[in-house]
Amino acid sequence: MQFPPVRLGDRKFITGQANNLYIFPAIGLAIYATQATRVHDELFITAATAVADQVTQAELDSGLLYPPQTSILQTEVTTAIRVCEAIFDRGLASVQQRPGDIRALVEAQLYTPE
Repeated sequence: MQFPPVRLGDRKFITGQANNLYIFPAIGLAIYATQATRVHDELFITAATAVADQVTQAELDSGLLYPPQTSILQTEVTTAIRVCEAIFDRGLASVQQRPGDIRALVEAQLYTPE
């Protein structure tokens, strides 16, 4: 359950659940896509930074601390790509080699109910 908005001075901030909604799914997707051999704390920092980077200035100005949930899939894919890059950069991936198109690697792992 999402928490109620928080007031700080004259500003209202809309809270959310970053770990369960944004961070853990993206980390899991990246680990699965790269077949990572280890998961370092740094990957969680990478994911958190990637999520934060997707919040626009207009969203920040309106009080949002996280990207809108209406774009959750795109947020997850973008975050997972950043985590995949970190996994490859640190030599933690078990897949044969770093693909030229990491987005395609990540998107190939997505479940689409049909």
